[in-house]
Amino acid sequence: MSKKTLKIVILGDAGVGKTSLMNRYSTGKFTGQYKATIGADFLTKQVMVTDTFGQRHLVTLQIWDTAGQERFQSLGVAFYRGADGAMLVYDVTDPHSLDHLQHWRQEFLEHVGGPSSIPGMVTDQVAQFPFLVVGNKADKSQDRLVPTTRAEEWCAEAARSMQAQMMTGTGNAVNNSDSMDYPQPLSHTEASAKTAVGVDDAFAELARLALQYEDYKQRYGKSRQLFVPPPAGGLDVNGSQPIDLRRGYNNNNNHNRHGGSGGFC
Repeated sequence: MSKKTLKIVILGDAGVGKTSLMNRYSTGKFTGQYKATIGADFLTKQVMVTDTFGQRHLVTLQIWDTAGQERFQSLGVAFYRGADGAMLVYDVTDPHSLDHLQHWRQEFLEHVGGPSSIPGMVTDQVAQFPFLVVGNKADKSQDRLVPTTRAEEWCAEAARSMQAQMMTGTGNAVNNSDSMDYPQPLSHTEASAKTAVGVDDAFAELARLALQYEDYKQRYGKSRQLFVPPPAGGLDVNGSQPIDLRRGYNNNNNHNRHGGSGGFC
């Protein structure tokens, strides 16, 4: 049995219940009073997790609750780096909170290193990063405005949008047969921080996905990058002017004609 520490980040709009989910899972307590998270807060919990190969791991989960209010969001993004998994939380009574998950997911990926800041370049590791979409407040069945099917459709569309970023410049998807299959819909579940239904299962599933991702990184090492060639003519290191590869060759020849030495390697 191995011991691991995994960092889990909870993302979503203000008021969807991120703090309540964390507290319910970590302490077993729930309060109906709302208090905005400023920056980020975190709790830890040890849990036994069985990976996809049936191996058991004693995992210490660092669960980070980030700010959902716009005025505090810039404080929370500093805590994204080093995350092993992310929980995207929406409120089943608020359709907009589901729609906004794309913003949270994209912002998160940009701050943890992908899609790459180099135009046209995306890494396999980014495409495989483990997200779990959680519909909170499932106990409010009479107020529900987000059907489960709609959330699952969103999860499938999110995976397709990532695949689109994994396309080459010719428009053909790169087939890495030794990597995980994609696009697989993002994992989805529903829970209620108030009643505790589904909360433990949600965190356990995200921990399992994070372990699977850790194994993926260990097996394939450095992330592979898919490069979309720049426009004809190339770009210099500043991305501003075309590079004339012949210029260096001609200058070198002229240098040699005047008795100089050296050349390109």
